Amino acid sequence: MVSSFSPSSSSIRRKSKKTRICLDSLPEDLLVEISSCTGASSLSAVRNLRVVSKSFRRICDERYVFYRLSLKEIDYPPWHQNSEYFFERCRNSGNPEALYRKGFMNYFRDNLKHEGLKYLAEAAEKGNREANYVYGLILICLGDKTKQKGLKILSSVIKPLMSTTMEELVELRYKIKKIRDSVLWPNNPVMERLKTVYVREKCECDCKTRMLLVRNHGWHRYGDDTDMNISSACEFCLLHHEVELFLR
Repeated sequence: MVSSFSPSSSSIRRKSKKTRICLDSLPEDLLVEISSCTGASSLSAVRNLRVVSKSFRRICDERYVFYRLSLKEIDYPPWHQNSEYFFERCRNSGNPEALYRKGFMNYFRDNLKHEGLKYLAEAAEKGNREANYVYGLILICLGDKTKQKGLKILSSVIKPLMSTTMEELVELRYKIKKIRDSVLWPNNPVMERLKTVYVREKCECDCKTRMLLVRNHGWHRYGDDTDMNISSACEFCLLHHEVELFLR
């Protein structure tokens, strides 16, 4: 007869006490890092983290956590006062995405060009890809001394995305189109002004670049052929193509 061993409930409790980790006992800088990493990946996840303990609720209100928060789950512009207060906290914490959205709204919807460019420039400096794209486009359209700076900024965004496939660039276009369509109405005066002042110089490019632009004439490209070798394409035409897509 084979005997079976069943551990007592007291021994199980002792074992569980030995392996249980109290999150509140962790160093505060580690808790801040956990909270900020969670917020950078998902806003809903950090909301859940706030209810874990009082310590996490307090830490989730830290400036660094708000700085890293991902806002992709929230539509813009905010329609409720609480949402506006939340975005204001994010901006005051230097959140790049919040700065980008505020800059876009100020420049295009509110016709506050100076303030809008200031926010867009700050978001771009902090590495926000959408902000660099839009900021570069605006500088190109304005021309004169800002044009070369805009081309350089836009190139820093486009070239890495187009080094292998078009998928990442199409995704970036979609994100920008989403906020553009949500805040701009037809014949928006600021957009119409950019169309008026924008000047594209003539450029002799090869056949490959022209064919690429034909296949990618819209914000979203269709078809299975997603690969492209940018080394053989005319960068000047590629950058101006992005400007023309945005101004449509």
